[in-house]
Amino acid sequence: MDATIVGDDKSIAQVMRETETLAFGPFLLTAEPLGLHVGARAVALDAPAVALLAAIAVTPAGASVAQLEASGVSEPGGDVEHLCVQVGDINNALSMYSDAWYVAWYPDDAEPRFALVDASRASAPRTALPAKRFDILGREEAIARVVEQLKARRFVTILAAGGMGKTTVALATAHVAAADYPDGVYVVDLAPVVDPTLLAQRVASTVGCLTDYTSASTVLQQWANERQALVVLDSCEHVIDAAAELAEALGGAGSRVAVLATSREPLRARGEWLYRLAPLALPQPGEARSIPEAMAFSALCLFVERARAVAPHFMLADTDVPQLVSLCSRLDGIALAIEIVAARVGSMGLAGLSQQLESLLLDLPVRHRHVPARHSTLAALLDWSYQLLSPVEQTVLRRLSVFRSGFSTAMAARVVGDDWLSADEVHDAVLDLVAKSLIAPGRGNDPDLRRLLDTTRAYAGQKLDESSERKAVSLRHAHWLAGVLAEADSAWNRMTRQHWTSRYASLIDDIRAALDWAFSPDGDVALGVELTIAGFAIGRQMLLVDEFTERVQRAIDAIAVDVAHTGGSLDATIAEGLRRRLTFLIACLGMGRRVSIVPALETAATSLTGADQALQRFSGVNGMWAMAVIRGDFKDSAVWADKLEQLAEGVDDPIARLVASRIQAQTLHFTGRHTQAACMARGVLDEAWRTIPLSYNPSPVELRVSMRVVLARTLWMQGRPDSAAAMAEEAIEHARTDSPLAQCQVIVMGSLVIALWSGLIEPARLLASQLVDLEKLLGFSHWLRWSRGLRSMVSLRDGGEVPPSADANWFEEPEPVLADHLATLDDRWLTPRCIQRVESGLVGWCAAEALRLQGERALRQRSADGRARGEVLLRRSLVLAREHEAASWELRTATSLARHLHRHDRRSEARAILEPVFARFAEGFETADWRAAQALIEDSSI
Repeated sequence: MDATIVGDDKSIAQVMRETETLAFGPFLLTAEPLGLHVGARAVALDAPAVALLAAIAVTPAGASVAQLEASGVSEPGGDVEHLCVQVGDINNALSMYSDAWYVAWYPDDAEPRFALVDASRASAPRTALPAKRFDILGREEAIARVVEQLKARRFVTILAAGGMGKTTVALATAHVAAADYPDGVYVVDLAPVVDPTLLAQRVASTVGCLTDYTSASTVLQQWANERQALVVLDSCEHVIDAAAELAEALGGAGSRVAVLATSREPLRARGEWLYRLAPLALPQPGEARSIPEAMAFSALCLFVERARAVAPHFMLADTDVPQLVSLCSRLDGIALAIEIVAARVGSMGLAGLSQQLESLLLDLPVRHRHVPARHSTLAALLDWSYQLLSPVEQTVLRRLSVFRSGFSTAMAARVVGDDWLSADEVHDAVLDLVAKSLIAPGRGNDPDLRRLLDTTRAYAGQKLDESSERKAVSLRHAHWLAGVLAEADSAWNRMTRQHWTSRYASLIDDIRAALDWAFSPDGDVALGVELTIAGFAIGRQMLLVDEFTERVQRAIDAIAVDVAHTGGSLDATIAEGLRRRLTFLIACLGMGRRVSIVPALETAATSLTGADQALQRFSGVNGMWAMAVIRGDFKDSAVWADKLEQLAEGVDDPIARLVASRIQAQTLHFTGRHTQAACMARGVLDEAWRTIPLSYNPSPVELRVSMRVVLARTLWMQGRPDSAAAMAEEAIEHARTDSPLAQCQVIVMGSLVIALWSGLIEPARLLASQLVDLEKLLGFSHWLRWSRGLRSMVSLRDGGEVPPSADANWFEEPEPVLADHLATLDDRWLTPRCIQRVESGLVGWCAAEALRLQGERALRQRSADGRARGEVLLRRSLVLAREHEAASWELRTATSLARHLHRHDRRSEARAILEPVFARFAEGFETADWRAAQALIEDSSI
């Protein structure tokens, strides 16, 4: 989308006059006259609605209510509900021409806003930049040069020592350049990343890709293809190799993504251009003799500004200028060093500061040749500043280093405070450390959040280790985190999943740090297990599947070691309960093939009988059902689904009944009981407004989406293909406000297979193209396999050929449920393994079609035995289709059987079989099956 940033002094009308047109997707907004068009056709929207859309569309991050009021499209103090009604009209008009574009409302953002969203390219609004700073001094030229280099080179690293202001320049550059990147600007803070293998996944999560860390780099490459976005990688120096690989992946062939990195050393990656950030400007000897002359130099100006911020009565005289020049020169023009020293001017004065610094810097040890002087200066300054702190301030600073992300003063009080350090003392110390430039504002737009710069945190962390307080502070940090995660568990029931994830996802680095400590030799195993269980929900909603599966396994292993160790912290009975809860977490992900969990699940499902063990028993049965589905054994899954339903009926809990009904609806469909499945799915949809608590390990796809998929599939089976396609489209609309994972599942399990079953190649082609975009946002091998398998099927239907390199196993699909689907679309995938699954009753939904395909295969043998076997198989298929009330399979089989009978002069029998089935169809007249049946009936010879 071509967009122009609207400044505070520009109205929408001004912006539209300046740009004349604004294009997004198939739409074109025009300024004079103001209107919305698709090609030569005007979209039916009244003028106020078009003006509102223009106000929202002109900025990539969208517009807040205040901005809409300022632009004149909303009355001051106007009703948000009225705006939402107008947005509903806009979305209805847009949907007439495109399924992808719509206006979304984000009420839980720091500043609630409306944003124009392209659902085909991203599942979430473009990442908003941190608030723009207006106090940046002396970096105008640097910002302009970096913007220029980004346009020309696409990959720029801002290079400088710690404390020089690299992040400040990078974020300011992103603000200035935002209009050049219609696909978004994404800022990724790498400072909290400890494990380089998680770096790509962190970036993927930021840009809206759903992936595990093993495939994150590949998924990012796919995402970057043809996108025009800016990714800022801040603080790369401690993960330099991983950052280099990632930058190369983002900027590879076919990509228009620009990468802006900050680092203390070059990434040495392909295509990297370096911008060496100079120190703040300092005068040459004799250049600054008066205050006006001094204020022309950014280093001196920064010192005076920061000094006045902490000491409002600080006055600078002309006679002080030489001393100020000398002091800032000794600090090498390092912005952070100047801020730290300026914060002391109120207590020491310029003369006192100069004397202290002269003594400090003269005593610096001789540095190694490869260590820049500015590194030594900043390290010495941090040490000097730390020594000047009060004992309370020193304690607070070093203890704050345990936080990996932002913290508020309330958080700091919980973690930093103890019996000897009150919350009020912590609060006052935090404010003092902010004033002394040792604590910085947080990354986001929350004014209550603070953070330690990575340089300061590393220094404070060393001091924490030297103080021998690490264990006690880490323990309090872990306990605080456990409390926040308990709050998150409760908040889950009050918030939408997207807003819940947005609010609590920022805890992920603190969760990782706390878990690493808890399972270390000085840690606390019981607390680590509690955090693993509580943090799993955040990891799952962020789709960090592989990472948190490993963390669960680590917790299970730690329990085993603790119980085996004499004097361990866990009682054997408690340990068994914890191990069981951890097992349930893995089971809900279907990870049983990686970890041997079935025995523990079976024990929970069958042996726990206590009244207080109902939820564990329910989880055990749920897990056994999931394991059966993963291996494609729907016969066994039906047993467990029935047990789950019985358990739910035995407890007074509507959530248990809802979860059991969701599972039963899916199971009934896959076992071939489509009418019952549809009835069950509609019942679940009636209660889809309920939030499934985290204790039930809710499915990653919302009920409003998954049950519509079940209904779409059952409608098709029941001989209502048009209604099925409409329901699948409805599911896609709901999935667009869920996640790319939900969209993928709707297409591959619903709309695409329905289009292919119906023989409608054009809709199938369009859906396959949507999967190409979704694959760029997904990194899970399971669903990628589904997506690519069905896209290959569309290609074959569209005249494509099997690759020449394909071997005899090309049609052997190892995923059993996917193999079933492929077999219904092309009998080359009807392998002996698929046939065996049908004959043994493991799968029911496609059994009638599998028998029909076998019958057709036998008839093609052109032998008496083949004809006899083929007719038996077709008649078995017909009986089974009727038993399952699967009218679409029945019509196919009736057509196949009638065609066979017709060829062998059994015309009346053929008519008697086909005509009653055909007559029941009241829709689907464009499908290949209906037309084939009609052609056979209309053949005068039948």
